[in-house]
Amino acid sequence: MPLKVGDKAPDFELYDTELRLVRLSDLLAQGKVVVLAFFPGAFPR
Repeated sequence: MPLKVGDKAPDFELYDTELRLVRLSDLLAQGKVVVLAFFPGAFPR
């Protein structure tokens, strides 16, 4: 289901720059500010 402007991001896990697995909900629970940036086509195969 697509997101719309203003929707809350679903919880997800990704690796950080130090290859540690981090979860969005954990960052938010710690009071951290999270910015999601998407760059379609930035990494062509």
